[in-house]
Amino acid sequence: MHQWQAPDVSGLPFPQNVSAILEKLSAQRFDGASVMLLQDLGYPARLATVKTYNTGHCLYYIPVRPFWQMKNEPSKQACFELTRTLFAYLYQIAGVPYFREPGYLDNTYDSLENWISEVDDNGNEDEEEEIFRKRQFAEFELLKQAGDLLLPDIKKPLDLALWENQLQTFAATDKHGKDLREVAYEFLKLVKDYPSRAIKESMHYELYEGEENYQIYWENYISFYWSGRDALESMLYDMVNNEFQEAGYQEEPIAVQWFDSPQDVPRHDFDFENRLFFLLDELTGILNELDHEEPNR
Repeated sequence: MHQWQAPDVSGLPFPQNVSAILEKLSAQRFDGASVMLLQDLGYPARLATVKTYNTGHCLYYIPVRPFWQMKNEPSKQACFELTRTLFAYLYQIAGVPYFREPGYLDNTYDSLENWISEVDDNGNEDEEEEIFRKRQFAEFELLKQAGDLLLPDIKKPLDLALWENQLQTFAATDKHGKDLREVAYEFLKLVKDYPSRAIKESMHYELYEGEENYQIYWENYISFYWSGRDALESMLYDMVNNEFQEAGYQEEPIAVQWFDSPQDVPRHDFDFENRLFFLLDELTGILNELDHEEPNR
């Protein structure tokens, strides 16, 4: 399949002969994949090719504040229900973490709030900075209250028949509504093709456990969060980006092809990942456009 050129290691004892074979094979590229000797649970060590999906080192943070705003706007109830269904899929099946449950972004928001509190305690701000700081504290209170109230909504059981009915009856009155319906339709096609597929299934950080420095796990860059257009957004992204810059490795989806049996063609299938990451980006863009500052804040 790959037209491998097996090196002559007849003069080397075990395990040096295995190491020499892997070293020479690794110098060859196979459909963009790397050659490894891996041991899966319950199986002996086997030769495999490993290909990594490139996420582009992007943050896939899904804003929840526009979802909260829909919930409280009577004319947006259809958008709210359709978005709730999308969020239910992402949370319950795809496994996207939620920022009000223990995890990376929950800790990051806590650190950010503590840091802002320390700055506020210094008392060296001018009037404009003081006003902005009050907006930030108000945002923290809202994200906690609203975030906790919305979690039961996205924990409601996912119903594909209801999802299809929502799409059939959804009356889009503007571009945002049309875009939301389109991305919801594509997500429905994805879940029908991969009914129980979760993001974590193609993540294999254990292959790189020996890497030095801090590691960025998938839960760190894929998550629900509060908002990308609030008084906290700039400081939140600065904190996340500064931390990620210290990382030596980022966990990304991996496809493994085993060679303990004959293989006809290279098979490193990223159809699920290609579609999911594209749709996450599309959904985030739509929600960002719907996200707005509350009046009189």
